[in-house]
Amino acid sequence: MEQIEEQNMMGLKIRIYPNHRQENIFWKNINASRFVYNKLIANSWTDSAVYKNKLDDKFPIPQKYWKYNKNGKLLKQSTVRLTGRLRITKDKYPWLGDKDIDSDMLSKAEMSYKSAWNLFRKVHSAGTPKFKRKSASIQGYRTSNHYSSTMVNKNGGVPSLFNGSIKIIDNKHIKLPKVGIVKVKLSRQLPTNNARIATVSIKHLPTGEWFVSLLLKSDQSFTTKLPETNSQVGFDLNTENFLTDSNGNTIDNPRYYRIIKSRLKKEQRKLSRRGRRAKQEGRKLWKSKNYQKQKQLVAKLHSKVKNQRLNFLHQLSTTLIKNHDLVVGENLKSKNLLKNHALAMSISDVGWRTFLGMLEYKAPMYGRTFIEVNPSYTTQTCSECSFRMGTNNTNKLTLSDRKWECPNCHTKHIRDWNASKNILNKGLLELTKSVPDEEVVYR
Repeated sequence: MEQIEEQNMMGLKIRIYPNHRQENIFWKNINASRFVYNKLIANSWTDSAVYKNKLDDKFPIPQKYWKYNKNGKLLKQSTVRLTGRLRITKDKYPWLGDKDIDSDMLSKAEMSYKSAWNLFRKVHSAGTPKFKRKSASIQGYRTSNHYSSTMVNKNGGVPSLFNGSIKIIDNKHIKLPKVGIVKVKLSRQLPTNNARIATVSIKHLPTGEWFVSLLLKSDQSFTTKLPETNSQVGFDLNTENFLTDSNGNTIDNPRYYRIIKSRLKKEQRKLSRRGRRAKQEGRKLWKSKNYQKQKQLVAKLHSKVKNQRLNFLHQLSTTLIKNHDLVVGENLKSKNLLKNHALAMSISDVGWRTFLGMLEYKAPMYGRTFIEVNPSYTTQTCSECSFRMGTNNTNKLTLSDRKWECPNCHTKHIRDWNASKNILNKGLLELTKSVPDEEVVYR
C-alpha cells in the first residue's frame, strides 16, 4: 500500500441540494449510523474479552445453536458469543436490510466507535465515548468510495474524482451511493493533480443545509512551494485590534458577534416564547411549525457569524503565510483566557485559537515556517535595549498604558507594536538554538 504524506491530503466541502426522496435516504442512513454507534457503545461494557469469556464459561452456548459448514466442520464462531457489530444483525433488526441503507456506512460507524475508544485511551481528558443524541443540532454519517478496475480503465485508466462509486459528474452534480445524482454548488476549483476520493461525510446542519465533505488523496502535493520572500514577521494578538505585526501594521477586530448580538437576542427571545407556548398547549416542539421556523432562523444567524469569522481568518492567515518566510505568533492558551468572565465573550468572538491552527497547517503547505513562542514579558520588555518594566524600581505597564517610553534608552513605544517585535525576536532566537526550548512549537 502506498504511503501518502499529510500534505497530499485535502478536504473539499461542497453544498448539496437533495430532493425530498434523496433527503429521506439521507435520514435513513443518518438514523442507522447513529443506531449502530449507540448500540456498539451500549454493548461495549459486555464485549470485553474477560467478561465475554466468563459468560461463555458459565453459560455456554447450547449445542443446538452451533453451526456447521457444508463439509460438516464445526464453525467455532457459533460456539461463543458474538461481539461488536456481529451482534447487530439484519435478522434481529430487519430495517437495517433496507435497500436504501449504505453498507459502507455501517462499517464507518464501527470505525468511529473504535476511534472514540482509542481517543479515550490516548487522551484521557476526552472521556469515554458518549451516546449520539437524535436531538443533536448537526447530524450526519460517513461512507467510503470504491474504484472498480472496469470503471477506471473505461475512464482514463487512473483513479480520479470522476470514475469511482462516488464521483463528480460535472460542476453541478455529484453521484453518491444509494442516493444517486445530487445537485451541488462548488465554491472552489477542483484540483487537477490526479486526486482521488477516499472517504465521504454527509452532514445536515441546523440551518437546514446539506453538505458533503470529501477527503481527497493524491501522489502529488495539492499546493506548490512558494518562492522565498526574505521577509519575517511576528504578531501580537489582542481584543482592541485583532492583530499588530512587527512592521507596525494593524488589523482591526471585525467583532462579528457583537454586531449581530442585539438582533440575535431578540430572535432568541421569540424562540423561547414560541417554545413555551407550544409546551403550554401540549404540543411537541418538533411538531410546532412556528417553533421550528424560528429555530432555523436563529441557527442561520449563528451560522452567518461563524462563516464571516472563518472567511476573515482564512484570508488573513493565507496572506501572512504567502508574504513571509517566517511567521512567529504567541502560544496562547485560550482555555485559560476564557476563565476571565470580563473578556470571555470578546476572546470567543475573535477566534485566536482557530487563527493559530490555520497558520499551523498552512505553513508547511507553502514551504513556510510558523513558530509559536511563549508570550511572557513581551509587553513589558523594550524591543531596543531589552529593559523590562517592573525592575529597577519601575512600575509594570497596565492595560491602560497603550504608549510608553523606556526609562533606560528613552525609546518611545506603541504597546502592541513593541510586543510583536519582541515576539519576532524570540522566534529568531529559537531558530538559532540547536535544541528547541519547551516553550516553542515548530510547525
